[in-house]
Amino acid sequence: MAEALPRAVDVVVIGGGIIGCAIAYELARSGVDTLLLEAGTLARGASGASAGGVRQQGRDPRELPLARQAVARWPSLAEELGYPTGFSRCGHLTLAESSQELAILAERCERERMDGIDARLVDAADVQTLAPGVAPHVVGGSWTPDDGQAVPALATVAFAQAARRLGARIIVGCRVTGIRQVASRVVGVDTPFGSLACNWIINAAGAWSAHLARLAGRVLNVVPRALQMLVTFPAPQRPLPVLGALNRRLSFKQLADGSYLIGGGWPGLVVGSRSVLLPASLQGSARDACAIYPPVAQIPLRRAWAGIEGFTPDGVPVVGPDPNVAGFVYACGFCGHGFALAPAVGEAVARFVRTGQLDPAILPFRPDRFGAMT
Repeated sequence: MAEALPRAVDVVVIGGGIIGCAIAYELARSGVDTLLLEAGTLARGASGASAGGVRQQGRDPRELPLARQAVARWPSLAEELGYPTGFSRCGHLTLAESSQELAILAERCERERMDGIDARLVDAADVQTLAPGVAPHVVGGSWTPDDGQAVPALATVAFAQAARRLGARIIVGCRVTGIRQVASRVVGVDTPFGSLACNWIINAAGAWSAHLARLAGRVLNVVPRALQMLVTFPAPQRPLPVLGALNRRLSFKQLADGSYLIGGGWPGLVVGSRSVLLPASLQGSARDACAIYPPVAQIPLRRAWAGIEGFTPDGVPVVGPDPNVAGFVYACGFCGHGFALAPAVGEAVARFVRTGQLDPAILPFRPDRFGAMT
C-alpha cells in the first residue's frame, strides 16, 4: 500500500470493481469526502471476468429500470469521465435455434417493448445481415440495437480515475479487517495499516461481500462463484453485435483488436480466494461459441481465466441500506450481470447517501428480502 490512510472520511467504499468505482465517482462528483479501499487491485474480481456486455434484453424484469437508466448513459460515459471505456453501441442479438425458441423470444420481445425497450424479433435472413457468419441453422433472434459492449478493465479504471480527479482517494492492497459500530451505527473501519473513522460504509466487495457483512455482525445471502472467460488471437474484423443464444451459455463479441471474447457463465471452481479453470467448462464454452459462430473455430485460443463473483438465491443483486445498521449500505451480489448497471447503481447509491432517499429502481433489491440478517 503506497498511500497512507486518512484519519477520517465521510464515506468508505469497499471494493474496487466497476460497481465500487462508479459509486466512488458519483459520491466525489457530489462533493462527498470518499475513500475507496480494495484488498487487491482494481477490477480483479467479477469485473475481471465480465464479458463486457451492455444490455437491456434478457434481464430479470426487476433489473429493467436500472438497465434502462444505465444503457442511456453508456454512449457518453467516456466523455463524461474523461477516460476511454471501450463502449460500442453495436447492438445485442439473442439467437434462436428452433421455431420453439423463436416463439419464446417473440413473447420476450413483446414484454420488453411494453417495458420501454426497443426489442425486435428478426428472422434468419435478418440474422445473417446483422451478424454475417452466424451458423445457418439459426432461425431468428431478438435484436436490441441500443445495447452494446464495453471493456471492463478500461471502464473500471475510467470511473476510478474520474473519481480521483474529483477528490476521491483510492487505496489498493488494503484489506478491511473490522467494522466499528456504536449504537448500531457504523463509525469506522480497521485495516492492517490502521483504523479510520467514517459515517458510511458501502459494501461493494462482490464475492467477498458476505464476509464483509459478517464483520458488521450481519448475515448476507451472497455466495462466491467463479465465472470463466476465453479470448482468441486476433482475427479479421467483422461487423458483429454482441451474440447470445437462448439455450446456450454464451456471450460472444469481437474486440477492437479483432480477438473474440467468449463468456456466458460457464463455471470455474472457487478454491479459497482463488479461481480455478475447469476443463469441462473450457470445452463447453468453446463448443457453444463454435456452434453459433463457426468462423471462430479457425482462430486459436490465446488465454482463458476465471474471476469470482457474488451470487444471490434469486439471481438479482443486493442494493440498499442495511435495515438495522445505520450507515451500512450494500451494492453487491450482481450474479455475473452487473457490469452494465454500474452507472445507474453508482448514481442510486450516491443519492441515498446524500439525501436518504431510495431510488425506486433499487427497491426490489433490498438486503433483507431473504429474511432476517442476524
